[in-house]
Amino acid sequence: MKNLIFIFSLLLLVSCGGKTIEEPAAKRDFEKEVIEEKPFSNPVLIYGSDFGNFFKVLYAQGRFDEMLKFTSKTSIDKFGKDAILDFYKNDLKFGYEIGKPHSQTKSGDTITLNYNANIIATKRVVRISVLVENDTCKVVLTNNLNDFLK
Repeated sequence: MKNLIFIFSLLLLVSCGGKTIEEPAAKRDFEKEVIEEKPFSNPVLIYGSDFGNFFKVLYAQGRFDEMLKFTSKTSIDKFGKDAILDFYKNDLKFGYEIGKPHSQTKSGDTITLNYNANIIATKRVVRISVLVENDTCKVVLTNNLNDFLK
């Protein structure tokens, strides 16, 4: 009899132990909508990475047109699409590791991400300024294109 009670108790525990309490569907759907609608709105968290490393991957893959899509309207208006594409293709040097942003500053709508980088055996701080336009982070280029990421 004790064995029968033990087996019954064990079966009851096993059958109840695998059940989980699910969140209401409305909450799951809302969170899914927020993630799907605004995946590029936080410069520090873009699909598990950050804007600087995301932009660096685009550069490393030669996706210059995509880089242009993630360039702010003010920068495009200032320099023009052709000049920026030429800069990204021929003059930008972004083939070094930047790690995760160690700090950020905010001035108005512009967020500056600060990265520690090791460029040609020299430790440097690299700053990438971004702003959010239409729920998407976009890079803000410096007044002189050649000073960007230097």
